[in-house]
Amino acid sequence: MHPFARYEKQILFKPLGQSGQKKLLKAQVGIVGVGALGTGMANLCARAGIGSLVLIDDDRVELTNLQRQTLFDESDIGAGKAQRAAEKLAGINSEIKIEAFNERLTDANFVDILSGCDLILDATDNFATRFLLNSQTLSSGQAWIYSGVTASSGQCMLINPFDTACLRCLIPEDTMVDDFPSVHNSGIIGPIVTIISSVAVSMALRYLVENHIERDVICFDAWDLRCHRIPMERTPGCPGCRA
Repeated sequence: MHPFARYEKQILFKPLGQSGQKKLLKAQVGIVGVGALGTGMANLCARAGIGSLVLIDDDRVELTNLQRQTLFDESDIGAGKAQRAAEKLAGINSEIKIEAFNERLTDANFVDILSGCDLILDATDNFATRFLLNSQTLSSGQAWIYSGVTASSGQCMLINPFDTACLRCLIPEDTMVDDFPSVHNSGIIGPIVTIISSVAVSMALRYLVENHIERDVICFDAWDLRCHRIPMERTPGCPGCRA
């Protein structure tokens, strides 16, 4: 079988092609959080042929996750999300490398787990971890994609350290997120998870293939079916990237 046989239809997409597929197969992508967004992102990345995936999450599968966390089913309840997702993905694409870490991302383990990644995808559900990602990637120089969903809305933002706006340019103070809606107080519908996962992975593929830097925040509402962009520039005096 031809080594690119499974990617035949993807390679026919001219902006990607065989040369782009080779780049994807050489790439390593980290996914922080393997819940709603993370399972969608990991599924798309594995099927696209990203050669190495690093999954990190210390949580376990619960019944209420099944409404939107697409890699899991009832038999997975109680299992560690990262490890079980890795097992499912191995059945989807056995030709790629998948590492699973059943632990929470911290300043202490960031380098050991994610330092080899060409790109990091944020699939977390809290800003403490996102601010940690922002700080660590500013130190390491790694690009990452912030994604968030709640209720019927979501957004994605590619962050390339000291080039694009960072997360602190957008949210300079921790207290600004105190009143943000969350899944726990506003609920969530499955379609927005699928949409934002897809937008983030689309950004990721283009970044890995073309080194394309998307500078706008991409926003979508799955209930009203509205999409819009928010132009973002580095904020003078930013406490993160010191613009």
